[in-house]
Amino acid sequence: MNIDVRLNLLGVLGIKQSELTLDTPPDATAAILIRLIDQHNPGFAAALTNDDGGLSPQFVFFINGRNAVHLDGMRTRLNAGDVVNVIPAIAGG
Repeated sequence: MNIDVRLNLLGVLGIKQSELTLDTPPDATAAILIRLIDQHNPGFAAALTNDDGGLSPQFVFFINGRNAVHLDGMRTRLNAGDVVNVIPAIAGG
């Protein structure tokens, strides 16, 4: 199944491909997708995950406009046609 991925404003990671359409297995989760993205952009998985293997708070991982942290985190299931956007967390004042 195809998942559209957009890696926005991630120049600090040396992203080589910022827009991808990835063919994922039918039982794909956010964790599996991150590993697939890492194949195209080495270092991506290390940057997106924390020491516990969860999503790093330094980035926001949106699935169809919803933050994966508020879904099921790395276990969030993906469906054909989903759109994933990853952006650095932005804060300041």
